[in-house]
Amino acid sequence: MSTASEAITALRKLKVYDISLTLDTNMPNWPGHPSMAIVRDARNFEQNGYFAQTLIMSEHTGSHVDAPAHAVRSMPQATIDTYPGDMLLAPYKKYDLIPYDYQAGESLDLETIRTVEKKEGFSIEPGDIILLQFGWDKYYRPESKDMVDRIWWATNSPGLTEEACKYFATSKIRAIGTDSLGCDAPFKDGVELGASVGHEKYFLPNHIFIMESLGKLREAPATGIFIAVPLKIKGGSGSPIRPILLA
Repeated sequence: MSTASEAITALRKLKVYDISLTLDTNMPNWPGHPSMAIVRDARNFEQNGYFAQTLIMSEHTGSHVDAPAHAVRSMPQATIDTYPGDMLLAPYKKYDLIPYDYQAGESLDLETIRTVEKKEGFSIEPGDIILLQFGWDKYYRPESKDMVDRIWWATNSPGLTEEACKYFATSKIRAIGTDSLGCDAPFKDGVELGASVGHEKYFLPNHIFIMESLGKLREAPATGIFIAVPLKIKGGSGSPIRPILLA
């Protein structure tokens, strides 16, 4: 059996966890970004003889990854298309933060990070991908007809203290992701309650990718393999992704 066949056989023994959000028209998103829109009958059997949709969206729609060029003014060349296709293929460590019941505007601190590591029995290795499970996807309600209810998820989120951001960065992780809309500064009622030090100081400037708006993290175990492939967008500040976990 070839090495490739052996690898495929081994992977098929693992369970797959899809932690992406479904792309759909007017799905909740960062208020400053264009809304997602799908032209469902852009090509249809009656007029065209086949079916295909047209998508209109931001590079940061749904589950997505940020490239350094997104938030670091001094790194305009560090766009998504300049990184290899396996940039988001690595072991992951998941921090289950649901028991700590973080609220909008609050920040994850280093003490809690250490406590979770001890409880789960893992430590960070260089090249790991870190996943933060706040359980925030419970507020993601794309089906709601109430505007206030829909937008709440997009204007409120927990964040990370600067000490926590520094810890992850100095651990030489490959990427960090969260099931909320932001990954450093916390938000409450649309107000940013701190600096975006992950985006601007610790993560992106060090080529540590930021992933936001993940979902269904609670179904996956604490460790495993993370796989996602960004679109190769020319000059892209980021890209939608469909991340999966294998464990």
